[in-house]
Amino acid sequence: MKLLNAGCGTHYAIGWVNTDLIFTDTTKPDVVVDPNKPYPFEDNTFDAVFLGHVLEHIPWPQVQAFLNEMRRIAKPGAEFLVTGPDVYKTIIRWATNQEPWTMVLSVLEHQDINYQPGREHEWWDGATHHWNCHNARVWSVLDIVGFSNITDVFDIIPKSPDMRGWQDGRIAWPVVGHWHWHFAIKCINNK
Repeated sequence: MKLLNAGCGTHYAIGWVNTDLIFTDTTKPDVVVDPNKPYPFEDNTFDAVFLGHVLEHIPWPQVQAFLNEMRRIAKPGAEFLVTGPDVYKTIIRWATNQEPWTMVLSVLEHQDINYQPGREHEWWDGATHHWNCHNARVWSVLDIVGFSNITDVFDIIPKSPDMRGWQDGRIAWPVVGHWHWHFAIKCINNK
């Protein structure tokens, strides 16, 4: 089975083809991709695609094109798991004293500033959030570009900030740090 971890960042997944826009001391993808060019893979290459904390880093007007490119390189029927920050959940958790205000700042549209508690000193090179990401907005764009069997799996994935993977049937997804202010959506490449 051929697996793609698109936008791996510092979370290299063994057994997956890891891609990212940069190669640094901490981000070491197998393939460095150019956001202005098609992904360097043939049509119908991958059996599964993981998009973990990726979409919010793509300018909103380019998200549909990116998802269509992922669909192109995925096989018909390929499973996708899309995870990321949910601005709405984070604000609700802050309003009920379950998250600090800095966490809200961390998930909102922002430039390369890390607002996570205890990590404010870290510079997030390339980690700009270009739009306010949340479950309903991601679900909608997945539907618009033609994915099928769109399913909310947030409550199925165990909650742990230290999580390093989630086994779902035949796929060990490289989910990292699934927490209460995230969203998680599975879907099928219906092409």
